[in-house]
Amino acid sequence: MAFLIVMAELKPVGTTKERELFTEVIRHYEVAKEDLEKRIIDFDKADVLFRSHIEESGWPYGSTIFDPRIFTAIFEKSARLFAKKPRGRMVPREGGDTIGAQINNELLSFQWDDNERSGAEPMLAKWATMDMNARKYGASFAIAKWKYETRVKRDKKDDQKGKKQVFFDGPDFTPIVNRDCLPNPSYSTIKNWFQYRDYTTVQELKEVNDAARSKPVYKNLDILRQKVKEDKSGGDTRESNYLSKNKSISNLTDYLGRDEVFKTFEIITEYRNDRWITFAPKHGVIIRDIPNPYDHGQIPVILLKYYPIDDDLYGLSEIEPVAKLQRATNALWSQYVDAINMSLYAPLKVRTTGVQMHTLEFGPGKKWLMNDPSSDVMTHDQSPTGVTEFSTTYRLLVSAMQEGLGETSAITSGALPGASDKTATEVKDTATQRLARDNFNQIFLSESMKKQMMFWHKMNQQFLFKDEDEHVKVIRIVGKDAIRYFEKAGLGGKTIDDQLLADFSSEELDGLNLNPEEFATDRFPVEVEGEILPKFAVDELGEMGHLLVEKEDLSGSYDYIPDVQSMSIPDEAQMLGIKRQLVEIVQNPVVQGSLAQEGYRINMKELMEDFFESAGLKDADKYFERSEQNGANQGGGAGIGGVQPGVGGGAEQGMAGSVQANVGAQGPQQLGGPQGVQQQR
Repeated sequence: MAFLIVMAELKPVGTTKERELFTEVIRHYEVAKEDLEKRIIDFDKADVLFRSHIEESGWPYGSTIFDPRIFTAIFEKSARLFAKKPRGRMVPREGGDTIGAQINNELLSFQWDDNERSGAEPMLAKWATMDMNARKYGASFAIAKWKYETRVKRDKKDDQKGKKQVFFDGPDFTPIVNRDCLPNPSYSTIKNWFQYRDYTTVQELKEVNDAARSKPVYKNLDILRQKVKEDKSGGDTRESNYLSKNKSISNLTDYLGRDEVFKTFEIITEYRNDRWITFAPKHGVIIRDIPNPYDHGQIPVILLKYYPIDDDLYGLSEIEPVAKLQRATNALWSQYVDAINMSLYAPLKVRTTGVQMHTLEFGPGKKWLMNDPSSDVMTHDQSPTGVTEFSTTYRLLVSAMQEGLGETSAITSGALPGASDKTATEVKDTATQRLARDNFNQIFLSESMKKQMMFWHKMNQQFLFKDEDEHVKVIRIVGKDAIRYFEKAGLGGKTIDDQLLADFSSEELDGLNLNPEEFATDRFPVEVEGEILPKFAVDELGEMGHLLVEKEDLSGSYDYIPDVQSMSIPDEAQMLGIKRQLVEIVQNPVVQGSLAQEGYRINMKELMEDFFESAGLKDADKYFERSEQNGANQGGGAGIGGVQPGVGGGAEQGMAGSVQANVGAQGPQQLGGPQGVQQQR
């Protein structure tokens, strides 16, 4: 009935096609909103328990004690899973190769770090937010779109406006508020359509485009501006849809929509596989109707849930199984504190006919006037049963909560908790249970993170070289493994064309005393502003490199395999012990002889560096220095002057300096001028 009333009062504006489209999307909006309003009741309950808050109205005890078990459990789980950046990898599929997979992998790693500029929040924090929302509400959502943002650079001298420059141009990842998510409630997955509510101003719609690198495509803004102008208040408010529970817990006022200068209005974007539709539900205006701008043809929304339920889009909240146990624990604590207060300040039973009431004052030296001190004033005795049973009852409740939250196993929770120290078996069982539950969560986390990375990769293929004037992107490469891989692959190496020396015999070459660097050329040359540079170059210290990414590097099909276990907190003592044993094993002459027969040898320097770094020593490479004898032996090699195809020689160091000089000269945003190579930071 409410739906019919809304449709009767609201009159869509615009063309006939726009009015028909508005009727279609507003029906989706009302259905999803009805479902969301029922879920918000559970969201509010979860926030109250997570925030360790007790509603004092109706609380039957004088004390308001909250035992923050739920907050601690959720926070510690997120801290265990999101300790550091993940180490995923791209693998080639049809049309891809291993070098291209590594280049794309390093590009995604660079964009992961660079995404902090987009929302002033690191990616690890965004995924931690997704994790905690999924644990609190049963599911969490994020939007992965391409963001193209320009900013005006002002002149510091006269503070006048200058030209717009690209501030951010790359894939984005934004966790969204559950109370503003309006998914299709008919399915257990995101299917057909997904609506998201936002509050914005007309000016923002005129300047921002969240679809691609092009001008804003919003329409009917004049109609919307007139409707907002007629509104004497600050515009559409969030309170008209729901009350912010987090603000009410903190006794704060929600001011969104009360600014009379920058008036906001509610807009809904419906994402479909084939089109995006943006409309103002309270004003009856369609302000955007465009085809899906992404070639991947999917709804750009990522869903994370850890405990799926058969026919519900939202999974099971971790708070739901232990909500009543948490309330019972809070009540027990408050009851116990009230009983202690009663025992310290016990009520007095006073015979009014035998006591002068105005003399009953507490304090040193006070005198009470009464007829019979033994019977006129007596302390009220209460049963101590509740106080004596508190410890046992509390342990039982905590044990049940710990098992419900997955912090203890069924084996150890059967024992009387807190009565004695845990045995080694109980500690091991508890650790095993936590590991099993974390591993189960990592399965769903891995799939969601894979979807985000594949969205980014597909958008890189489509938009990274959208500008026809841009042919090369420069990204920073850090980490020994990545630098070593590109060096071994020969991306920064030098080579000599055999045809140049084919007319000379070896005796003639020796007599000419030629400098091989004069004949050496880059194995993978890249043209940047008319200058030929190597595709990969390392700085003088060997700690950072620069990779020139071209459009051809993104072609082909690749798959992303996330390593979410690398994000969790490692057992440093265990890893250090394993590496210590490994060092001892490889020093065994039998092991070295067996490897030599198979044509292999252990790289002791790399092994010792990893061991030193695990032990806490930083910059482990400084503990090694090359001996003069080995350094002289490594000066020669096959080819002329040790310059081999695909192997970096002395000329390569100059190329590294050339790339860095260009990058430093042009600043952090561009390399080689406005039409040159844009460096993504």
